[in-house]
Amino acid sequence: MEDRHRIRLVERHLSVTIRALSRRSDSTYRGSRLFVGGVDRTRGVPHLAVDPAADPVEKVRGVGDSIALRLLHSDDAEFRRMQPQSGIGMLVYGMLEQLRCESLADTAMVGMVGNVRDAFDQWCRESRGNGLIENELGLIVYGIAHIARIGLTGRPVEEAVEGLIESVRFQLAPVIGEDLRRLRENRHDQRVYARHARSISDRIMEIARQAGADWSDRHLAALRSRNLLPPAHEVDRTCVASDRADGTRVEISADRSGYGVFCRDHDRTVGGEDLYRIEQRQHLRLRLDRMVSAQAVSVTRLALRLKMLFSEPHRAGWHEGEEEGYVDGRRLGQMVAQPGYTRVFRIEKPEPRCDTVLTFLLDNSGSMKRQKFETIAVLVDLLARALELAGVRTEILGFTTGGWAGGESIKVWKSAGQPERPGRLNDRLHIVYKDADTKWRRARYAISSLLNPAHFREGLDGEALAWAAERLLRRPESRRCLMMISDGAPMETATSNHNDPDYLDAHLREVAGSLERSGMIELKALGVDLDMENYFRDWATVDLSGTLDTPAMRILETLFPTRFARTGHGILIA
Repeated sequence: MEDRHRIRLVERHLSVTIRALSRRSDSTYRGSRLFVGGVDRTRGVPHLAVDPAADPVEKVRGVGDSIALRLLHSDDAEFRRMQPQSGIGMLVYGMLEQLRCESLADTAMVGMVGNVRDAFDQWCRESRGNGLIENELGLIVYGIAHIARIGLTGRPVEEAVEGLIESVRFQLAPVIGEDLRRLRENRHDQRVYARHARSISDRIMEIARQAGADWSDRHLAALRSRNLLPPAHEVDRTCVASDRADGTRVEISADRSGYGVFCRDHDRTVGGEDLYRIEQRQHLRLRLDRMVSAQAVSVTRLALRLKMLFSEPHRAGWHEGEEEGYVDGRRLGQMVAQPGYTRVFRIEKPEPRCDTVLTFLLDNSGSMKRQKFETIAVLVDLLARALELAGVRTEILGFTTGGWAGGESIKVWKSAGQPERPGRLNDRLHIVYKDADTKWRRARYAISSLLNPAHFREGLDGEALAWAAERLLRRPESRRCLMMISDGAPMETATSNHNDPDYLDAHLREVAGSLERSGMIELKALGVDLDMENYFRDWATVDLSGTLDTPAMRILETLFPTRFARTGHGILIA
């Protein structure tokens, strides 16, 4: 808990620093990533890797200042125009651009210049102690960083560092010496500088190719697996798309996380009624009804509050005989007959109507078994009943995996020779407990399957979120809302063991970010005893350790703002 609190404080400090120095109010730092306007702008620069739970304050300050300088002095479109597509070339090119931005720091801001220098020096000391320079490729990265920084800033290095990079300088000077010299004189012109940075990265890639077809890939993978280099941030991938009810095709997610699936043959989407026999579900329904009754919640009163929350005004006639508004021609005769009579106006009478669909996406992973699943089932069942009375259509979806630690998919991967970076290695299981066109009464036995956690295994949150969003985008309602309920980060053992450590996290962040940027769906998250700041822009937490209290039942009012306000005569848009 203390580590989590420190991480939150450090990330908030970084966010404030970056916004202040870069003058980008839409930037934020969370989950070891930089987001600008909701877009992931993280660049894999070695000396900017920071551990909020363990790194000293001096390094954290320097990293924040360095990131701000990058935002201030680097045009992202120009950077991407010359960027290599992958591997060591992308790493070197990004590192050179970061060093250029740091060299442009205002020398009058002595504190910032010192912070940036201290962060780089801290990385140097860590590199000498953690084994980075013992790897041949790691030594090249270390050497280029110092050689380029010396040329850009003119600042000498320690004698110990000079001895380490001498061999790299001797090896590379004949092939990249001229481009290195040009970096400093063009550091104020990003476009010209980028050409020389790209030339240097291309020469490094050529050296790597001469050493062997996969020499650099193997060395990079080894360094990243030991957290000595940051994870790769790949170029844009294909968009995930969905067909809307009107026949148009909508792009949901420009997936930059590099997420892939090794085998889909064993993926399943089932209904809640398919999980258990009807006798079991009847027993579970009786148990769920008893738990709902114990909450002493008035579904009718809750429905009235939700109707005000999700309704929109529609014209339903007129209020007549008013003292202001539109002139009512039928009453002009009364005004002639009675000169003091003023009630000759009328105003529109709005009526609240719902044209909303709301999806509850429930985490059915094993960690939810610790009594949380029972309270979640009660909460969702109550809200679904109340929302139906309020005129809001609801879907209740769940996600888990078909097996533990890989299921059938990992067997397919092993029989294929266990290729590296396989992507998702488990069978996904998506569950429709209630679809939007089914009334609660007809779906109540399927919903009761939530009370049997036998199918709760592991979580592929990013895929589940994309699936729920695709279903929503096919709906004809004008307002589409999606609330994800989870108690933690994505976790699937086989996928995490055979891909980058943050593979599933990165995918969830990318899918959530793309949905938030699109604006087509109102995406919210409910964290069960855990905040969701690393993944979602709008989120809330709820304590489910006891019975459901008033704040828990009003969680929708917290997350989904009303669009209108009550007046003396009805409902008007706020």
